[in-house]
Formats: sequence, C-alpha cells, structure tokens
Amino acid sequence: MDNLIKVKIEVAGASYTIATTEQEGYVRDLAKEMSEDIDSLMVRNPSLSMNDALVLCSIAYLSEYKKEAANCDHIRSQLKEYLGDTARARMEADEANRRADKLAKEVEELRRRYGV
Repeated sequence: MDNLIKVKIEVAGASYTIATTEQEGYVRDLAKEMSEDIDSLMVRNPSLSMNDALVLCSIAYLSEYKKEAANCDHIRSQLKEYLGDTARARMEADEANRRADKLAKEVEELRRRYGV
C-alpha cells in the first residue's frame, strides 16, 4: 500500500483509528463533518438511536455520492462529444485551409498567366 498512515478520529463521541493513504487533516475534517451531521440529526430527532442516526447519515452520503458519480459520468460523456466535435471542426478547418491555399495558388497562377 502507498504510504499508509493511521489517523485517530472521534465521531459522535466514539474514537476510531483509521488506516488510510489520505492526508490526516482531510480525514479529521471528514470525521468532524460526520460527527456534526450526526449531532444535528439527533438534536432534531431526539428519539433516534445512535445507530439510526448513523444509518440515516450513511444513506444520505451514499445518495449524494451516487448522484455525483452519475453527474461525473454525464460530464465525461459530454466532454467526449465536445472533443469529437472539436476534432471534426479541426479537420474541416484544415481541409478549408488546404482548399483556400490551393485556390490562392490557382489565382496567383492565373494572374501571372494573364498579367493581372
């Protein structure tokens, strides 16, 4: 594994040690955000157990992840289309430039031939 580090975090009052390749500050920020989300959920719904709050937060995170993944797939698809359009436009521009060069040479030849 690439530079695996251990990071001790606290989520909703429970301590965990996580082995990760991510930066420690990033992992701590995730833990803090999750803890805040759980605390907020439990304050709004005092009858929730810790497990209920964890499950609800997990479902919300998974839903957000799946929506973002689908959005990324859509953006990738659009980008492929745009790159294809760009390649076609570049080929058309190159062809137009070749035709313009050919026509310019023909015009120059005709001017030389007819002294214009």
